[in-house]
Amino acid sequence: MKIRLLILFLISALLTQCLAGCDTRGDADVSLDVSEESTDTPQGSTLPLTEDMGQEYIDSLIFVGESTTYHLKSRGVLKGGTDTEQVWAPKNGTLNLDMATKNARIIYPPTGESLTFSEAAAKSRPKYIVFTFGLNGAVQNIRRGAEYYKSCYRFLINSVRSASPDTRIILQSAFPVAENMDMSNYSVDIGTLNRYIDTINGWTAALAEEEGFRYLNTAEALKDENGFLESKFQVGDGHHLTAEAYREILLYIRTHGYK
Repeated sequence: MKIRLLILFLISALLTQCLAGCDTRGDADVSLDVSEESTDTPQGSTLPLTEDMGQEYIDSLIFVGESTTYHLKSRGVLKGGTDTEQVWAPKNGTLNLDMATKNARIIYPPTGESLTFSEAAAKSRPKYIVFTFGLNGAVQNIRRGAEYYKSCYRFLINSVRSASPDTRIILQSAFPVAENMDMSNYSVDIGTLNRYIDTINGWTAALAEEEGFRYLNTAEALKDENGFLESKFQVGDGHHLTAEAYREILLYIRTHGYK
């Protein structure tokens, strides 16, 4: 009898704790959390305005990220044009940031080999790598929370850092989306998605602060007065970027250099 009473007591205590603290909210409540959460950028990690670091600085960067990163190559704005070796990407040109990204295989530009990011970093020992994540899976990442998102990022970056300890890591903000973006594949409206991106950018900046990386707030150079991607910077689908947008991004990077 005493054992049964003890078991019933423990079950009751666990149920009480869960009702008080377990997260059972659906999508509708996620946006409330984001509206209440600070998206302020930690200033210590953020690359400030500098003198123009020049084309040589841009030529020293390796870029890793989503399709908006891959299009640095397809728009021909880097050294080597559409044959540039500065963009590391898988064959399909895009990545999602999750726990498996560390083991994703890219087509290593100098040789055409299929390598992981750590293998590529060990081969080339780049001076700088710019990582850009935040739009792909934004709704899911908001639901999973800051610590999950940061853990995925750390998992990827630490694999690169262990292979090439002298490489300087720059975490770039995800870019905003335009008001005309097709939202049929999303469970939220365009304004909410943009707020999610801003929140995730805040997480990225916080991670840079925690880990001693640098944060590049390029998104501010692309936003209109309402916080959306300026219409002139998108190709018509609301989030993929024009060559003009990439030139604006590269100018921002040149004038917010990592010395």
